[in-house]
Amino acid sequence: MPKARTKKATIAPKKVVRRAASNRAPVIAAIDLGSNSFHLVIAKVQNGQPVVVDKLRAMLRFGSGLDRQGHIKPAAAKNALACLRQFGQRMAIWHPELIRAVGTNTLRQALNPEAFLHKASLKLGAHVEVISGIEEARLIYRGVSPGISADCRTLVADIGGGSTELIVGTGSQPEILESVTMGCVTMTDQILGGHFLTEARLTQAIVMARQKLWPLRGRFRGSAWQIALGSSGTIRAVEAVARELGLTQEGLTLAALYELKEHVLRQRYSDHLVLPGLATERAPVFAGGLAILIGLFEALDITDMRVAKGALREGVLQDLISRLEGNDVRSEAIRRLASVWPNPYGNRSSIQAMRLFEAIAGPWQLSARDGQLLEWAALVHACGRAINSLHYERHSAYIISHTELAGFARQEQFLLAHLVALQHGKWTRGVLTPLKQAFGQTAVRLAVLLRLAIVLLRLEDLGSLPVIRIAARNNILEIRALTRGTAIRDKLWQYLTPELADMQKSGIRFLLVK
Repeated sequence: MPKARTKKATIAPKKVVRRAASNRAPVIAAIDLGSNSFHLVIAKVQNGQPVVVDKLRAMLRFGSGLDRQGHIKPAAAKNALACLRQFGQRMAIWHPELIRAVGTNTLRQALNPEAFLHKASLKLGAHVEVISGIEEARLIYRGVSPGISADCRTLVADIGGGSTELIVGTGSQPEILESVTMGCVTMTDQILGGHFLTEARLTQAIVMARQKLWPLRGRFRGSAWQIALGSSGTIRAVEAVARELGLTQEGLTLAALYELKEHVLRQRYSDHLVLPGLATERAPVFAGGLAILIGLFEALDITDMRVAKGALREGVLQDLISRLEGNDVRSEAIRRLASVWPNPYGNRSSIQAMRLFEAIAGPWQLSARDGQLLEWAALVHACGRAINSLHYERHSAYIISHTELAGFARQEQFLLAHLVALQHGKWTRGVLTPLKQAFGQTAVRLAVLLRLAIVLLRLEDLGSLPVIRIAARNNILEIRALTRGTAIRDKLWQYLTPELADMQKSGIRFLLVK
């Protein structure tokens, strides 16, 4: 949906389904734009599981790339774009059918990141999306869950460069999802970086971590988890160093972390740590990650933690496989939302919207992904009626904007809310301009189709809906009534004319053919 000519590979088109049905294994790709490092993982899908065939990693410390106002610094943007260009070149060798590139905490915190995201999408050759902290936690758990017993309640912790995610779940089902804005890069920048490494300074970092995690203490201690797992690079690096120092054979304990802290304090600078088993590229943020891990153990009374194999990118791969198999978690999220906030038209709204979509998708160059977004918007367009029928479209948009919808990127949710907001009421430049700037003319065309579908449903309920046919070319939509009898046709034009007059502010012209 963005203006960038990116590879539309977020859902499974027909050619992918046909390929999956053959003996040739589909190829998928996951890209993680983390605050410490960027990752690309390319995998073939065999027997419903990802088999990694290629991967790249770049330690960029992107989380240090925001200025005081929250803008992405030019140097950080340049390094990130160069990395994504390399990722795009590598993906071009494999031609993955499904791609998902997710940006995490740094892009969540960045002020006006749209220009960077546009360039990033062009360099990568695929749409770069920004996910919420809760969505990041869900994907982390999905990446780790293949190693979790179906009857074991497990705490999963992931310390990234800019945020820390905590999840409690059983088997493949996450039950508690939390994200805290605190990571090894941000902790280093705030307290440890560029200073002498003293016990007072490291203790300050541990106390800060414990304080940020303390509000979650009651909820997580009361969740009765049985084992703790740590995922991603920070916790793996800590365990590797502890193992090399003989502090543990496998996993981590609080006692081992305290001993490791003493080894770290023997160094002068946190930026230049030299420890057995510690990669040079990770050394600058190691002490910050260790401080957060100690604070986590203390805040949640963790006695020992094992290191998990999966992480965020493995979760993205699992999500892509589900999409490939027709089990999109986003569709399930929409169904759940629709069940909580009932739609007075039921499935009729989505059926009507998709009839219109199928009639003009070709001339208007609308993709399968566009159709999916329209169908989702139609299913939840009236959820705001549960709050108030007056200006219900505004309430619907608010609910969609502020609900955690599994699998959705922030941009997708933003678009979904805008489509729903435009299904009723006046269209103004203040609403249309940002929509066009963010998503282009395609978004406006989807909004027109949704609004027209809802209008036709109202006419149907009044018993005044004739058989119609629509056709499109460029920015012209032709509506033709096929039912004989002037009374019903006149009722249709009378009802449609003010609606279409308002929608013409979008730049689309409507032709009514009697």
